[in-house]
Amino acid sequence: MLIHRLLKFKVMNLLKNKDVLRSLLFQGDQLNTLAGGVAKIDFNIENQKDGFLIVVNAPSIEAEQLKVISDQNSLQVFATINHPAENHGVMIPLFYRKVQLPIFANTDEVEAVHHDNRLEIFVPIGKNSASSKKEINIKQI
Repeated sequence: MLIHRLLKFKVMNLLKNKDVLRSLLFQGDQLNTLAGGVAKIDFNIENQKDGFLIVVNAPSIEAEQLKVISDQNSLQVFATINHPAENHGVMIPLFYRKVQLPIFANTDEVEAVHHDNRLEIFVPIGKNSASSKKEINIKQI
């Protein structure tokens, strides 16, 4: 009976500590993601007369978690989660897609807009002079 009371007391103290609870919930979220619990997204590429439109429907992902990286002939689109209390913690991927682009895709002029849980990335056709990777600024509407 004494052991039962001690355990109950420790559990009650644990529930009062908000930092410990946040940490436990974040660890549970990490384990779920690492075990295959990635976000469900729809990823479509549409050919247009003046370029390519990449549409990512991601209702469970916040705009701040999304990243778009352009390279000379590819585009990387991904989302990560970070521990809120850590600036340099481990980033866990929610999803990742790499799109190979044709040689005539202008990765210098890529535009990205996020609105209504939808990320639209436009890659125009033109002369490509990109020589290094760069992160694309995602505008929020």
